[in-house]
Amino acid sequence: MAGAYHIGLEPKHLDGNVGLGRYVFLPGDRSRAERIAARFEDVETVDNPRGHASHFGVLPSESGPVDVLAISTGMGPASVEIVAHELLELGARRLVRVGSSGGLAPEVPKGSVVVATGAVRDESTSDRWTPREYPALCRPEAVAAMCAGARAAGLAEHTFAGLVHSKDSYFGREYGVGPRGEENVRYMRMLTETGVLATEMEASLLFVLAACRSAGAAVPLSVGSAGVPVQAAAVLAVYGGVGAELTATADARAITVAVEGVRAWAAQDRGRPPLPGAGRW
Repeated sequence: MAGAYHIGLEPKHLDGNVGLGRYVFLPGDRSRAERIAARFEDVETVDNPRGHASHFGVLPSESGPVDVLAISTGMGPASVEIVAHELLELGARRLVRVGSSGGLAPEVPKGSVVVATGAVRDESTSDRWTPREYPALCRPEAVAAMCAGARAAGLAEHTFAGLVHSKDSYFGREYGVGPRGEENVRYMRMLTETGVLATEMEASLLFVLAACRSAGAAVPLSVGSAGVPVQAAAVLAVYGGVGAELTATADARAITVAVEGVRAWAAQDRGRPPLPGAGRW
């Protein structure tokens, strides 16, 4: 099924970067999309009645300008599935979630940034794509790019890389509200005890979508990053509470890491033609 009914874009909107397509920033929050777009040059905005305004622009880079797009996804994996699927149908091949999270590991203070290497699949949307046993992993190239972005921005000491938790229940699962509260509290404690760094809602779905889109395109390391048709990354701000100063700090840091990470990602991808892969369905 093709088309982009919900985001109101056409294939031409995803053109760029010598055939690889635009690098797409996927914040949940519309205002965060605007703050990301403030880092672009030559910004153009396409409004959307559903609130998914698209901000197009260019990131200057030492390896050449990078064509980019920032579009909000709303909250939760079901909304992300619609936006991401339609973007992939149009030719998107590089997606980076720039979102918020709650910290789980005591070693990761509020105000930090987490680069997800993989996600616990505690949401049901990705179950419609693959069995639950299928892992939600971020490509090593994408992780490396986001970590390079953190170092380039001077934020390495505030950035952590590791597993995150993706859920589709906020109050029940994370905060233990409701008749299954004690069970959910025990579950979240178990995640901390097994080394999960943060909890959020969308990364696992993005990783599964990207992996499914790249099925049948296994390549040796010698081919490089561009040989993997579709990749997704997740850069998460570890919040300190609504309106807290550390929350604003974490947001700014996550945006910076993601923007610098996309510059590094584009540098990795350049020099080799991309393999076909988007538009598989």
